[in-house]
Amino acid sequence: MKKKILSIVIAFILGLSFAYSQQGTSRDIIFKAMKDELGRNLNNLALENLKKPFFIGYNIYDFKVMSIKASLGAIVESNEKPYRELWSRIIVGDYQRTQENFFDPGLGGDFVSGFINDKLPLENDYDGIRRVIWKSTDEMYKLAAEVYEKKISAINQQKLSEEEAALADLFNAPVVNKKLPAVKFDFNKSKWESAAKELSAIFSKYSDIYKSEVTITFIQGDEFYVNSEETETVYPFTIAAVQVNAFTQAEDGEPLFDQVLYYEVTPDDLPKLEVMKVDVKKMADNLLSLRKAQSFGESYTGPVLFEEQAVGEVLSQTLFSENEGLLAVRKLIYSDPQMLMFASQAMGKPLDDKIGKKILSDNLTIKSTPSKVDFDGKKLIGSYQIDMEGVVPPNELNLVEKGILKTILNSRIPTPKLEGSNGSKRIKIQGSSVSSDIGPGVIDFTFSDAVKRDDLKKKLIDRAKEQGLDYAIIVRKLKSPASSIKTKMDESSIMSFASGMKKKGSVSKPIAIYKVSLSDGKEELLRSAELGEISLSTLKKITAASNKKFAYNTMLSKGGGFSGLFSFAFGFGGGENWNLSGVPSSFIIPDAVLIDEMDVQKEKRLITGKLPVVENPVGK
Repeated sequence: MKKKILSIVIAFILGLSFAYSQQGTSRDIIFKAMKDELGRNLNNLALENLKKPFFIGYNIYDFKVMSIKASLGAIVESNEKPYRELWSRIIVGDYQRTQENFFDPGLGGDFVSGFINDKLPLENDYDGIRRVIWKSTDEMYKLAAEVYEKKISAINQQKLSEEEAALADLFNAPVVNKKLPAVKFDFNKSKWESAAKELSAIFSKYSDIYKSEVTITFIQGDEFYVNSEETETVYPFTIAAVQVNAFTQAEDGEPLFDQVLYYEVTPDDLPKLEVMKVDVKKMADNLLSLRKAQSFGESYTGPVLFEEQAVGEVLSQTLFSENEGLLAVRKLIYSDPQMLMFASQAMGKPLDDKIGKKILSDNLTIKSTPSKVDFDGKKLIGSYQIDMEGVVPPNELNLVEKGILKTILNSRIPTPKLEGSNGSKRIKIQGSSVSSDIGPGVIDFTFSDAVKRDDLKKKLIDRAKEQGLDYAIIVRKLKSPASSIKTKMDESSIMSFASGMKKKGSVSKPIAIYKVSLSDGKEELLRSAELGEISLSTLKKITAASNKKFAYNTMLSKGGGFSGLFSFAFGFGGGENWNLSGVPSSFIIPDAVLIDEMDVQKEKRLITGKLPVVENPVGK
């Protein structure tokens, strides 16, 4: 009788489980599976003689992705498919000392935090989702417990400073329960395949452009987060990107690139097709002009005026993608102390020890305004309300006030001068995978005593004359690190490694850089030029800015340091590629800034490819 009753109960439970897996929305099923498995693992996870987990957190990204690539009027790739991935974070120890912020090359896993990722069932299978969460948690816990013991052993064998020994490993954070409604839009694959064909067909008339491609990527879905502190969030994520890239070579073999990039919140926010076609045609014509442009063969030190897209790239690359920018960097503990010297060079020095000190020109104020959704009619892709750790960022946060550093963007990983997370753990797209990283959302730059843009060119010429120069320099466009077109030179391992480990203070190559006559202001397009180091000291020399501001949306890629090294070594992103990379970010910036003194020099190239042996058959 008891066996019969037990069988009935088991059958009833299994029936409920099956019924649940077939009913309810995706959100309901995913969220319930996360919560149920979180509670079970938190109560039961333990290994003899090893620490129990004190913190468990799960991120699930449930997206629909459309990726289209076209070249010369023909579709090369076209995919529309679901994407569902789990990131598990299992922490042993306590807030003061965990297994995180420790690196041992012999142990797998994230070298900063305790994350592991797994693909989830694409169907709304409650039991299947739970099984993946269970397996991921089990694997991560065993690794975390092992890393914790190794870290404690390393600490006992090393002499840490008082500050390092006292620094906690995890910030506490308020409990947040916030579930925002989904954002839906029509992918209309056939419409955008047609658009990709039309845009890419423009290059079929250009025999001197050797490679070109149009990529269109739409992502729509939800980010789920739960943790053992009882934080529960669901947040919608969308992005619509059109990227047009082209490559050619000058007569001396110099590789030349140009791009037209649109990053918007939804497809409806993208420019009309006719507008994009005009922009792409202009880009192709400019690339031909660049082939014939004079090669920069000398060095220049003097005033440089940055305009339009170049302003966004210089400020974002210098302040938010470098190792010494306004992003927190945690000094790690290493299993081998000899790694510290190499790591210090790669990671750079964090800025938090300069809080309260002047780091930029006193006419500059920088604010983080992550909840701002638009500016001057343009929607901001960096806008967000909850970060990937379930932390709500402040609506407004002063990073720099009149040149003085007030704080930097950080996560729940402590650094010496910060007292808690300011909600800056952002979603990050890399290859065909989604993860998270410290990064900006919406950043607003304000310069006091701003002037009309036309006055800046006059100031540029006046400063060049005062310094006894023969000409001045204007930069209007830089190559975006987030978007490029691959050539055989780029695919070599040496080039990949070199690009991953870019030198400190460097920004990407100028695409549109001009020599300006001091007598009549006439501009001459140049090529083969590269900008010298742009450090905080360089930005202190910003003497004037335009009084007109605009919104610059970009996918921000963090360069150099461990980011570049590990991307090269372990090949993040896999074979399939969504053609997007970086943290969705928005910068509200002046459309021109004048730096009083900086270096411009002839580009130093590791490799210069040979010109094609036979003429391009296209466009003849």
